Amino acid sequence: MTIRSGAKIQIITPPSPTPRELFAAEELEKYLKRSLNVRLVESASCDVRIIIGGPLRNPSCPIPPEEFSSLLTGEEGMLIDIRGRDIVIAGSEGFDDMERGTVYAVYEFLERYLGCSLTAYSSPTVEAGELVPTYDSIELKDDRYVKPSASRPYRTAIVEYGDKAGDSEHELNIPFFDWLVKNRYNRILTWCKIYDGYKKMGLIPELLRRGIRLTVGHHDAIDYWLPFFGNELYPEHYLETHPEYYRLNSDGTRFKPRYAEDPAGQWVLCSRNEECINQVSDNLSSWIEDNPYVDCIALWPKDGRAEQCTCPMCSPYTKMQNYTYFLNKIATRVGTKHKKIKLDVLLYTNLWTYPEGTEIPENVFYEMSTWADSGLRSCGKPDGSCLINTHFTDTLLEWQSHGASVGFYDYYMGVFGARQRLIPMADELQSIWQYFEEKNILGTGTQLECFHIWNHLVNVCSFGRTAYDTSLSLEDNLSRIGLLFGEGAPFVSEIVRYVETLNDGEANISAAGRALMEKVDKSYVYNLYEKALTAAKSTLSRNNIRLMRMVFRYSDLETSDTGARPAYSLVLPYDDPTGELAYMAVSFDSLYHSKTGYAVAFPVLNTDTKGFIPGKWYIFE
Repeated sequence: MTIRSGAKIQIITPPSPTPRELFAAEELEKYLKRSLNVRLVESASCDVRIIIGGPLRNPSCPIPPEEFSSLLTGEEGMLIDIRGRDIVIAGSEGFDDMERGTVYAVYEFLERYLGCSLTAYSSPTVEAGELVPTYDSIELKDDRYVKPSASRPYRTAIVEYGDKAGDSEHELNIPFFDWLVKNRYNRILTWCKIYDGYKKMGLIPELLRRGIRLTVGHHDAIDYWLPFFGNELYPEHYLETHPEYYRLNSDGTRFKPRYAEDPAGQWVLCSRNEECINQVSDNLSSWIEDNPYVDCIALWPKDGRAEQCTCPMCSPYTKMQNYTYFLNKIATRVGTKHKKIKLDVLLYTNLWTYPEGTEIPENVFYEMSTWADSGLRSCGKPDGSCLINTHFTDTLLEWQSHGASVGFYDYYMGVFGARQRLIPMADELQSIWQYFEEKNILGTGTQLECFHIWNHLVNVCSFGRTAYDTSLSLEDNLSRIGLLFGEGAPFVSEIVRYVETLNDGEANISAAGRALMEKVDKSYVYNLYEKALTAAKSTLSRNNIRLMRMVFRYSDLETSDTGARPAYSLVLPYDDPTGELAYMAVSFDSLYHSKTGYAVAFPVLNTDTKGFIPGKWYIFE
């Protein structure tokens, strides 16, 4: 099949297309127009027919139903079939209600057959981000590509916005959602207040169109569904009307937050107070009825570590026994009314170990943070042994042995205190995800600071893609990501390989960025970036190289001080003698300083650029 520029294309959707199928058709049309300037027609007198959906959904699909079902055998599978002048692009049918496989198949077609790279985005004001080649014509041989099902079903972005509550009006929200589905993420887990922002801005239908499911709740869950001082949904001031709902401290006082949305205090409720359990259950149930798109609730504790309730009902039991008792009761009560809703239980710091004899409700998912009471896991060993066969996996598999559905909460963009420094840890992903597949660990949510993908581009692209298809190696993912850099790709890829070798489990996730900059040969890396920029022929490639180099430069400068400083401080506690860091922050940051940004983050609140004069690395074409 030859598709020439200006060709007449007929895209045939099912008779009653779902939002995902319509979105898949719209995306395909958009990219084909960009790449080949095609014309969309509705008549059969076309050059190419593209059928969206398999035979159970679309009667125009020429593949027999029995054959189709034998090829796509599980959730989120995808098929691309090129025969004659027909192209079938379809996902699994009958396994789920989201048709994500159909959306994935469109993006796979664009990358596999048209040479696109959909692994990045950037400011809409500059030529940067994803690559879409243009053609006078392209030859597509008869072919069939099949991925029978997703390797792992839980591929989640745990969406944060730095230290902010979120910005539902940010110009990069939609590009971020697009990027998630293009890179095989299928869920967002986020704070209640961020979800409310999405809802108020009308963003929930955009997630629905992309097939991205939502888990709502985080460290603010208790504040939200049992608010100390009331909120828009629940006006009662529970701290005043029912102080007995809250933890009895060892000094005889009841828990009180330091301020309305205090994130600290860990498990602040009295776990055995049945009236409290009923109140939270009722509040949750009413909320679920008003938010039907949400299928999972993360009723998590607050952050930190704290004593447990010392009341006569709680004190005979351990903190973990009380924690699981409360949440199991909630799951049972909510589950009687909302059978499709899951409760996500966080296993974190010292709320961690399975309490012997505890029953596991079917509607509970146990999500273990890779941050135990002993600290964060280390990272970077290619065999995955920074996580595999450690106390993290041993403990999670203990939960699983008692019937629990289990997954991890991990940190492929680091943690807040790591300040978005470069942390190479993509080379361990294939080993980890293959281990998850072997052990039936459902997958991982990764804390993912919103918008700024470039700080950890290789990590976060490889995360979603390898989770979806565990046969993919780092090199496989680099082959798609590398297209962003054109003729400079060999040099950028060499940098990626080099820095991955330097991060080999010596430091935990929080410290790995600083440890990297202490041993990296900076002149070697900067020289490779110079070669990449010189070799690249297109504006887009050169700008993408600038973004990658800027992240390395930020990590270099941000760790250049030798004195001690607060781990979580955003204010520079050391000198920025040239103003270069401040210039990066005010000119390119997408979170703290700009609503456009470049999908990059520089958590630097100092804005004194000291007259810094930007050179070629900061002048985008």
